[in-house]
Amino acid sequence: MEAWDVLVIGDGPAALRSAASAAKQGAQTLMLSATALGAGGIAALDGLASSVQEMNNKGHREDTITTGDFLCDQDIVSSRTSQAIREMDLLERRGVIFQRDAKGLPDASTGIGHSKPRVLNSGDGLGQEVQQVLEEQCMRYGVVRRGDQAPMMIIHNNNSVCGMITADMINGNFVAIQCKSIILADGGFEQVFSTGKSNLGMDLGLQCGIPLRGMEFISQTPMSVKGTKMILSQGLLNSGASLHQVDGSPIEGSTISELCLASNNIDTVVLDARSMGSGSNWWNSVFRNVKQRTGIDLSKQTIAVENRVDSTLGGLPVDEIGRVVIGSWSRWFTGLYAAGETSCSGFHGAGLLQGNSLLDSLVGGNSAGQHAGEWSNKSSFSGASLIKQALETTIANHESMFSDNEEDGAVVRIGIVSDKLTELANSFVNGDNDSSTYSQYLESLEQLSILAESIHLDQKSLISNSNMLSMLQTQAGIRLLTCAVQASLARNESRGLHRRTDFPEKDEELLHHITVDREGNTGTLALRKSETGNWILTPQ
Repeated sequence: MEAWDVLVIGDGPAALRSAASAAKQGAQTLMLSATALGAGGIAALDGLASSVQEMNNKGHREDTITTGDFLCDQDIVSSRTSQAIREMDLLERRGVIFQRDAKGLPDASTGIGHSKPRVLNSGDGLGQEVQQVLEEQCMRYGVVRRGDQAPMMIIHNNNSVCGMITADMINGNFVAIQCKSIILADGGFEQVFSTGKSNLGMDLGLQCGIPLRGMEFISQTPMSVKGTKMILSQGLLNSGASLHQVDGSPIEGSTISELCLASNNIDTVVLDARSMGSGSNWWNSVFRNVKQRTGIDLSKQTIAVENRVDSTLGGLPVDEIGRVVIGSWSRWFTGLYAAGETSCSGFHGAGLLQGNSLLDSLVGGNSAGQHAGEWSNKSSFSGASLIKQALETTIANHESMFSDNEEDGAVVRIGIVSDKLTELANSFVNGDNDSSTYSQYLESLEQLSILAESIHLDQKSLISNSNMLSMLQTQAGIRLLTCAVQASLARNESRGLHRRTDFPEKDEELLHHITVDREGNTGTLALRKSETGNWILTPQ
């Protein structure tokens, strides 16, 4: 049995930031990723929001609250936005090359939903550069990183973390890990809408009995290349590209949600990047990739785009320092943290402001890692017998999947289930929904869940067992999408990204967070005001 102070699940900005911060506190820190290292995710796709050209963060926090349709936790918004300049400065000092103007100042753009120039970017290299500098910080503080390690279950005793069981797909065995703290930071469930699979961290928390928060809010982007799964950065729009109809009529919207709604009512939406001028120099890789995939030269031709889910705002409810809470703000699942898109920090509320995703990952990851490191320094290991028992159970369950007593019948393949899940997910997010359609989705998901339990695996060995990982991700995706539908059914209003045809207006009585657990039970979590107990921006 291995023993580590802090265990981090994930390999994107939130995970790397939290791991480095925990190790900086002196904690022995291990990072695990279910896939190969270095993928990074898309948190940095649309840039970093920072009020670098303003006197203070007032405008940034108010734009965030407004875009979140007043369902943000306003103390979290104030805290996150006040740290944006520091995060930008740290990234730049460590090697990220942000665009600058002729005076040498950061060249901020007025991103979608922002009232002032506030979105910083470095073109199509931002994600790679952020990943690289954060990996270097992990190396500096001695973080151990391992890829192809699938997390199977969190071991806990009375809502207190003891450790985790993982599947080592390199060496081919299940591994028991004892730890004092776990940080879940491997992303949301946005991949369900494209591949029928989900990241595993959020589902691990759900399986521990933790109710998820804000699952009804799912963000789309109008920047997906039609007929592909390519999602282009909104930074192209900041650099001079535009969205319009085939006849040249512009598509307008003050928020991403409004742009997507406008696009839904149009047969063909095209992205025009022909007039970007010198701004196109920052996007050479995007231009090259689009040409390789579609044959279209963005410098000379327009390209058809469509709406696609790029981010999910719901997740494990966390407080201001990343601690996962259960039912109320004062009850901590001891030793468990979440950051980035695995968490629901209250920063985004009911809508996503451009550049805030990366900011939330960086600030939230730093807070979670710092507190986890401090907590681990003063706490002790526990639950060794529980971990050993869980390891034996996991091995036995895996063996039983390959018993010779299987009933005769049609073999259920992972591809069939994941394709059905993708179809259901996109119908849910793109349809005109009411209580009746939600009930139909829940019924279909229940049937799909039963089918997913019968998925056939050909390979017993864990080594490079991508089918087993896909099965785990698809089963997790079904559970998380079910929570999203249940949360949508419980929110009897239309607010932010959440739209219902039977409740088209906002309801002041629903100005609170909705939670849903693995049994489908819904609850509420109070909205947080400022640290002084007053609204920063009064709900409208």
